[in-house]
Amino acid sequence: MIPGTHHKRRAERPLAFKSGMPIFMQVPRGPAATALAGCALLAIFAHSTFPTVGFGPFFLLICAFGAWFVGNLFAVLVGLFIGVIQVQSGQALALDENPVVMALQISSALAVVLMLGVARAALELEWRFARVDPLTGALNRKAFFEAVANEAHRPGIAVLLFADVDGLKRVNDDLGHDAGDEALQDFADRVRKTIRNTDIFARVGGDEFVIFLRVGDLASADKVASRLNAQVNQKGTSTLRCSIGALVMPAGSTSIDAELKEADRLMYRAKREKLGMVLAMLAKGDLNELASSAPPTDREDQQSAVIRARGRDRDITVQGRALAQAEVG
Repeated sequence: MIPGTHHKRRAERPLAFKSGMPIFMQVPRGPAATALAGCALLAIFAHSTFPTVGFGPFFLLICAFGAWFVGNLFAVLVGLFIGVIQVQSGQALALDENPVVMALQISSALAVVLMLGVARAALELEWRFARVDPLTGALNRKAFFEAVANEAHRPGIAVLLFADVDGLKRVNDDLGHDAGDEALQDFADRVRKTIRNTDIFARVGGDEFVIFLRVGDLASADKVASRLNAQVNQKGTSTLRCSIGALVMPAGSTSIDAELKEADRLMYRAKREKLGMVLAMLAKGDLNELASSAPPTDREDQQSAVIRARGRDRDITVQGRALAQAEVG
């Protein structure tokens, strides 16, 4: 095991996980439980006021919805609550007096309700397995493209970061694949600590990850990319570091295929030149390189390596650093 590696999964799911999920699976459990409890009370009141109204179908429907939208435990508790209220009020459910038939009726209704809860849990589990990487908890490639497609309507500058974990093969060869898996889990955890729950984080290859997020301006894009670079390339740690290609896309960008390849190319430049991160901006189809940040070192002059290529338009200042817009040749 690599010292310092750990794996603490976040309890909350990223919002991108629900991208494309059917509406009937997106209902929050809290509001659903409140609504169903209210329906149960309303049904009890209606039956006590109008005894001719059959209560059995309402009882089964409320418990069935409870099992689907909230869970089996909630459905059973609601059923017990309704039964107790009916017995105490002297308005017991109209069941056959034969105890055997009564037991069959109750068990049949309970089986239907519990089967709905089990089916919902199985469906959600299959949905998760189809879209989430089981090792790191990040989205897979398919889910990434689905989530990004749903982000097309949102305003603001988009930032696409392509990260390749350095040294994973060496860890697998020297310490075993279990150690490599733990290192990847640790890397994913460090990324989650840096990004927001609304950002899209996916694993698209064995040691390759992508992050897609929206920011308000260029300064914010530089800030979030630099913060991620600092988090995953911490100085003095035994965890794996990575090379990052960061592509800033202007507002209104809807395509992602070509941009993903460009971010991949920037990542390989960062890896080849040991820069840690290369940040570039895509404007009207032209790629303008902004800066590259070297991995943290002990030398002050290597903390941030800024590329000043041939000035194309003008120098700009981002986060207190003089950066030059330049063509990538």
